[in-house]
Amino acid sequence: MAVALTAVGCSAGPGSGSGDQQPAPDKKVLDVSGFGKLKPGMSKQDALATGELAASAAGRTGKCEDYRYAGAPQPDAAQLAEEAEFEKKYEAAQKAADDAEAALGPAPGANAGAAEFAAYAEKSAASAELSAKATELISESTKRMVARAEAREAGGGVLFAGDKIRMILPPPGVTTTKDIAKGATVEQLKAAYPNAVEKESGKTFEVPVPDRTDVVLSFHVADGKVTTFMLFNASAECV
Repeated sequence: MAVALTAVGCSAGPGSGSGDQQPAPDKKVLDVSGFGKLKPGMSKQDALATGELAASAAGRTGKCEDYRYAGAPQPDAAQLAEEAEFEKKYEAAQKAADDAEAALGPAPGANAGAAEFAAYAEKSAASAELSAKATELISESTKRMVARAEAREAGGGVLFAGDKIRMILPPPGVTTTKDIAKGATVEQLKAAYPNAVEKESGKTFEVPVPDRTDVVLSFHVADGKVTTFMLFNASAECV
């Protein structure tokens, strides 16, 4: 899963794609230069030091952590504690399954004795049981990950992969400096960003970020209109 910069018309509504005047000083926009004090390539420590984000994470998936914006509604502390405990349980189950599979080794040869076949069958059954348990937890972990992603998309926020910003999503009502936002048409998007690269058969459009080969301003499209947009760093992975 992107980043962008330029100018907004003072009389144009969000998504119009028209105008070349600079946004009002107090109007925060998301574009190739970043969002507020949050900039592409910024470390987690520096990003938290800006004061733009809440002091504590709003959830974790693998190496990735969600952060909401300062002043935005935050998840319940008990919910966060429960989620953190679940992720530990899931990681432990996955490690146990991986270790059991690695220890299983090749099946006994045709000339192996009954004891060897029995021992292998026992280890194979144990490995299958651990794998099934991990798979069950993967399903639950995926549901939680989707819920966090939906909350991030709805209210905006930043996702870190380790010490790197993976994505910056703006809160509702924010536009780019070219006045493109949720609801803008593909025609408006292309007019505002003629250098946008179409991906996934028109489902995504990516605008390059100056001096960053790993970050783009990414617009997601459905039914001919922008559904969400973000600064996205494809090199920062959660696994």
